[in-house]
Amino acid sequence: MMKTNRKSKSTHVFALFGLMLSSLLLCCPTYGQSEIGVMEFPEGAVQHTVYANDIQWNPCPGNLPEGCNIAVLEGSPQQPDLFTVRFKMDGSFYMPPHRHPKDERVTILEGKAYVAFGEAGTRENAKGFGPGDYYVNKREAIHQVWADQGTILQITGIGPWEVHFLDE
Repeated sequence: MMKTNRKSKSTHVFALFGLMLSSLLLCCPTYGQSEIGVMEFPEGAVQHTVYANDIQWNPCPGNLPEGCNIAVLEGSPQQPDLFTVRFKMDGSFYMPPHRHPKDERVTILEGKAYVAFGEAGTRENAKGFGPGDYYVNKREAIHQVWADQGTILQITGIGPWEVHFLDE
């Protein structure tokens, strides 16, 4: 009969338990929480649609500069999940130096927007973006945004979406 080392046996049990737990966490990263980007559809629905003519524009939140309206197309920017919003600029719009704790994905749908990085960026040294252009701003990157009248841009991100102005 083979003699078993008790310490060796308990080490194997703990190693096996650790391996099982690791594989459970790797195969099921959303255990105990909802998956990011998974939309809840009403019974029988298979698609979420937003038609341009039906978009409800509302004034931007008070912490953003005047001259913009917002429409939420999917999700909620305040929740820890995927969201998509559109911003429409009614006049000459300027967003002073700020940063976001998460990457910001932007598509220009109409008009022209300009993005400069750093506190001292200017519209003259900003990159210009027009209809169909897309960019991603790195999280925590200080940037400024200018937009002409009639500009509509779409932002998709993972909430909660936060704006931290440098002068706060």
